[in-house]
Amino acid sequence: MSRLRGCVAAGLVAVLALAGCSTDGDDGPDGPDSKAGASPRSSEAASESPTATPRPDLRPDLRYVALGDSFTAAPGVGKQVGPAGCLRTDANYPHLVQERLGLELVDVSCSGATSADLTSPQAAAGAGVTAQLDALTPQTDLVTLSMGGNDGGLYASFVSLCADVQGDGAQGRGLCRDNPRFAPDALDEEMADLRRRTAASVAAVQERAPQAQVVVVGYPQVVPVGESCHQLPMVDDDVAFARSVNRRLAGALKGGAKAAGVSYVDAWRLSEGHDACSEDPWVAGLRPERPGFPVHPYAELHVAIADAVAGLVADG
Repeated sequence: MSRLRGCVAAGLVAVLALAGCSTDGDDGPDGPDSKAGASPRSSEAASESPTATPRPDLRPDLRYVALGDSFTAAPGVGKQVGPAGCLRTDANYPHLVQERLGLELVDVSCSGATSADLTSPQAAAGAGVTAQLDALTPQTDLVTLSMGGNDGGLYASFVSLCADVQGDGAQGRGLCRDNPRFAPDALDEEMADLRRRTAASVAAVQERAPQAQVVVVGYPQVVPVGESCHQLPMVDDDVAFARSVNRRLAGALKGGAKAAGVSYVDAWRLSEGHDACSEDPWVAGLRPERPGFPVHPYAELHVAIADAVAGLVADG
């Protein structure tokens, strides 16, 4: 980690937005909703982020490995790279971090990945998609990890049960909050398990890459405060519940990072005011209005996360 910090810190020439970064876990998605802690970044500011051209004074021999699911892979946002089944694109935040810091990138993020796919081949993504932890070596300098939303089908259930995916008004019966899938005790246990799995995933990373700086990247705000919208239609009485599930999912990763004692990029804070129903969404609704994938981040959020990761690396 000291090798990474020493080589990269001197190369940064811009003050990077760090409002979404946290290492102590005291604030964020586990607390009540408010406008406090809103990201100072706008979509305009995101487009004016530090240059994407690799700097010649940085070190391409520093190795960065990106582990994650579709929220890291960025399906639809850029040009597809890697295995077809992973839907990974070159506009995701790992590629932007590489461009900012001049690191060698090994990006094994893959859409649909679960925590189990860190240690086992992701067969559903097709041949050649190996266990993500296989990308790590003792020479790895930086690792980002964002995983867990797909465990047990949690995120897919959240979207399919809370939003009117079929567009036929079926959600008018309040299926989201009343569905047995979200029974309070079961949901509490599921979130606690996700916190534990996140901490265990970090430990597995550190075992294979003991010198690496590890950064957990959380999940963003998808559901708005208040009313839903045509991009994310749901029963009004279900909106608050859906947002609480969204917030708790982000909070579980934050809690896991805190338990493991590693840095955390708080995508919940970064995306404040940019949910799928906002005037300036950084997360797509059911029908993306620009390059992206349904109910997944747009390019602006990937830019903001890349800025935050680069700032953490510089600060060491």
